[in-house]
Amino acid sequence: MSYKYKKKMSVITVTTTTVVVATTSLGLTAALSVIGTWILIFALIAKELSSAYEKEDYNPLVKERLKSLRGSLAITIVPMLIIFALIVAVKVMEILSP
Repeated sequence: MSYKYKKKMSVITVTTTTVVVATTSLGLTAALSVIGTWILIFALIAKELSSAYEKEDYNPLVKERLKSLRGSLAITIVPMLIIFALIVAVKVMEILSP
């Protein structure tokens, strides 16, 4: 094989690989977006429910565990909200791009 032929094959291989990876990544990104959104929804529901039981008369141990749960959920919710905002921004950009 000549050098030119090998070089063309290399360019074709790189281009094909890039297209396949991009297509696969888009599918994976969509799935991860859906999963991340559902995790955010469930975390917000759990935080709201744990806050609702704060005013009830429970054992002090239960109140301490609910307080700990709310703190853990707050740590989880903030990054998930940032990711959700990025997902929405990307989707809006996709829609508005020509």
